[in-house]
Amino acid sequence: MEGQRKMYRIATELVYTKSLNIDEETINDPYNATNVPIYQTATFKQPSASGSGKYDYTRSGNPTRSAVESHLAKIMSAKDAFVVTSGMTALDVILRLVKSGQEIVAGDDLYGGTNRLLSYLQENIDVKVHNVDTTCVSSVEEKLDPIK
Repeated sequence: MEGQRKMYRIATELVYTKSLNIDEETINDPYNATNVPIYQTATFKQPSASGSGKYDYTRSGNPTRSAVESHLAKIMSAKDAFVVTSGMTALDVILRLVKSGQEIVAGDDLYGGTNRLLSYLQENIDVKVHNVDTTCVSSVEEKLDPIK
């Protein structure tokens, strides 16, 4: 089929797939690094006081995070990927997106506060939570519905 490529295991994708090369849209490194530099800065110099560049503050985005998101999307054959700075931020994103009647697949060894919050959702907001052993791929896969 046109537009589809052969699927490989993730290790093969990481090592051999040409589509994982750094593209200039992801990061424009002025020094032409062969690997994505790790930007450890909190803020970015702006072109003027009235206008901002692509990045202003690391918590809202930075070149390193953009590169990781781009690569994850390519590896997973997804349109986009979203990377956050902490587990609690990831939980916040999930909770803002989930609606009554939907399901969450979560690990079976989570932070206690996360477990309590997911239990509350399950009991009060009609959200089904599946706690699975995330070290076993088949356990996760059996809880995932095919994309509709």
